[in-house]
Amino acid sequence: MSDAEHDVPPQPNVNDPAIYDWYRLMRDEHPVHRDAQTGWWVVYRYADARHVLTNPGTYSSEMHRMGFPESGLESLPQMDPPRHTRVRQILSTAFTPGSIAAYEPQIIRITNEIVDEMMGRDQADLVADLAYTIPIAVILEILGLPAEDRVLFYDWARKVMNVTPEEMAQEGYLEALGELQQEAIAYLRERVRERKGASRDDMLTRLANAELDGERLTEDETVNFANVMFAGGHISTTMTIANSIDLLDLNPEACQAVRADRALIPQAVEEVLRHRPPITTGLRASTREVELAGVTIPANQHVAASFCSANRDERQFPEPEAFDVHRRSEGRHFGFGFGTHHCIGNALGRLETRLVLNVLFDRFKEITVDRDGDIVWAVPPQMVGFDKLPVNLRPA
Repeated sequence: MSDAEHDVPPQPNVNDPAIYDWYRLMRDEHPVHRDAQTGWWVVYRYADARHVLTNPGTYSSEMHRMGFPESGLESLPQMDPPRHTRVRQILSTAFTPGSIAAYEPQIIRITNEIVDEMMGRDQADLVADLAYTIPIAVILEILGLPAEDRVLFYDWARKVMNVTPEEMAQEGYLEALGELQQEAIAYLRERVRERKGASRDDMLTRLANAELDGERLTEDETVNFANVMFAGGHISTTMTIANSIDLLDLNPEACQAVRADRALIPQAVEEVLRHRPPITTGLRASTREVELAGVTIPANQHVAASFCSANRDERQFPEPEAFDVHRRSEGRHFGFGFGTHHCIGNALGRLETRLVLNVLFDRFKEITVDRDGDIVWAVPPQMVGFDKLPVNLRPA
């Protein structure tokens, strides 16, 4: 059976609350459906999405063959086992939970320095003034890159984050994106070469010299991971920080509970990731004709696991529309992906968000979103978050 011919109501924008009713309709009536605009086969139920994300033999992450721009490097998110397994194991020797936790003092210091610049004001743009700047500053410090290079990374990230669907559809967009990737990669390659055999105490040096059973990452693999860490880690954490403030503002009882009991912050962050994952889909390519939820997907097709829909699947999460900071869903939701490609930097993103919330609660008695202000949602359809989020501030 094919679901490509079935008519469905138009999909609301990802930032329109109506989309969650639409997702429910799709889970119930069209759990696997070929999107007419993109041509992707979108998977809406949790169990089916989990199946796609955990079966790389049938649903491959090697997307270059599907026309995605090549950076000239093998990208960790676009590798399949066994190569992905080998590279990830070596990376994990430098990216352990303990090594990430050790950066807590630096993250708190950076956050306080940035919040200092917001003090004395009764309003701020939470994205531009905080959520956008902190992750880049943290990544640069962790990698051991100069703080004065922040402007370079801000510029690269803005060019990726602020693209409109119309711009994405224009001829030459993929080529321009590829050129931007090459610029960032050239910068990172130079920094990696400086660290080969060096004894500096930073993440890039550890990556450049990481080994497992006598095997090291190649230069290309090291450069690629630093690039992925910057691009993926920065964008998803920016979205998660702003989404956290927005959702806590929309749910004042939850906000009061978390402020009163800071031990709830980790669960609150997990609920933010479940309720509004920063990335909408996990994209794969079918390696053969396959049937999923009664629908036949041909070989060599884009298959997209919908994180937003799966995280609201009532078959997996009781009362999924409720924002419940007491819910325990870590390890089950798709906020940072799932399976083979569960984000290797998820521990850093979670830590940053938790620490930022703690600092904000310490420094401000009240942070409320200005619902009459110029709220601007992130434009790219694969992201869920804000480009501008005006907030009112009341210092502690």
